[in-house]
Amino acid sequence: MKAESAVLAEATTRSPHGFRATVSSVIGFALDLYDLYVIVFVAPAIAAVFFPLENTALALAGSYVALAATLIMRPIGAALMGVIGDRHGRKRAMVVALLGVGCVTALMGMLPGAQAIGVAAPLLLLLLRLVQGLFVGGVFASTLTLATESVPARWRGLVSGVVGGGGTALGSLLAALALFATTRIFPGEAFNEWGWRVMFLAGGLPVLVSVLVMKYVEESPLWSAKPDRVASPLAPLLTRGPHRKVLAANIAVVFGVATFFLLTLGLLPSFLQVVNGLSVATVSVILVWVNLGAFVFAPLSGHLSERYGRRRVLLCASAVNMVALPCLYMWLAEVASPVMVALPALLLSGLTIAAFGPLPIFLNERFPTSIRASGTALSINGGFALAGLVPAVVNALSGGPAQLPVYVAVGLVLAGVVTVATLSRTSEPRRGLT
Repeated sequence: MKAESAVLAEATTRSPHGFRATVSSVIGFALDLYDLYVIVFVAPAIAAVFFPLENTALALAGSYVALAATLIMRPIGAALMGVIGDRHGRKRAMVVALLGVGCVTALMGMLPGAQAIGVAAPLLLLLLRLVQGLFVGGVFASTLTLATESVPARWRGLVSGVVGGGGTALGSLLAALALFATTRIFPGEAFNEWGWRVMFLAGGLPVLVSVLVMKYVEESPLWSAKPDRVASPLAPLLTRGPHRKVLAANIAVVFGVATFFLLTLGLLPSFLQVVNGLSVATVSVILVWVNLGAFVFAPLSGHLSERYGRRRVLLCASAVNMVALPCLYMWLAEVASPVMVALPALLLSGLTIAAFGPLPIFLNERFPTSIRASGTALSINGGFALAGLVPAVVNALSGGPAQLPVYVAVGLVLAGVVTVATLSRTSEPRRGLT
């Protein structure tokens, strides 16, 4: 069996394998994040169509319950897709995940509303979100492992940031651009009737990407060089002490980072509308520029982890976010001018994205190749599943827009405490993928 360095050197010499794997992972990750984002970008419209309640906060909470439904199912999807990724290859898991997410998201755009079929409308929406969660769980089993396993060791931190954080920012940017376009093609009430549906139908693009991945992207050379497959990749994670403890700590770390994400990039589109009183068209413009600016934060923090360590950079980013994000939200709640809103919104998004830079490679390096897809997928999807309940709880407890900033700030502080405390008790992962 060839050494890891020899395998990777041979793979990157004979073809642009690492570049293709990274680009396809970023695009696939971004499009799947688009499908996750789209519901929060149009949460007020979704609330009006599927949860027509008089109380705005409760209606929005209903929309975020639909988001939580996807997140809750993701650990199950991670288990299923993780087994495919570890037993049959990262590439195959990516293709299955992209096909599933694209088809289900497009179907959501065709659902009739509550006025047409009553209570069946929100139930069908929640059902499709549950199914979508199974496939989204496979995104982390494939993209985050395929990319980092396909590039030389010195670039893994940067690639971690490009895929994990850059893909996150790109997915948000694509959703913002779609929102910008549809609010102009379908202005006013036309957006609530048709515009949001077009955004969901556009979420079918991952189907096309899956075809391109199947044709042009090669399998991970590191995975291909490891013929000693584990019969059940989940068994070591769930039954063996060392791996089980690593998985539990990873889920706690991801919970905090995911809560940061869901209460900033996830909540920001609705927050700017219901708290700052901005129109959906104005919000779309702000989010386009905010996400363009935020894109660079994760590659930078990911590359810094090559020099200063994955755990140290992730710990610093989480500690900063625990203090800075609540303060930025309280500042954001006090301004109404679109120009003045842009700065705190950029800082909120950028600091959140920065935590995603070292996160994928931190998780990758804590598992061996034989169980890496399953371990990484269960870690990040388990954390997101727990965090997915937070926005719905925050919206429901706030009682309305006036108290929403306070509850958001409290949620961010609690998330930071969990992540910082866990990372403080966690050792630096051994550098390199084995």
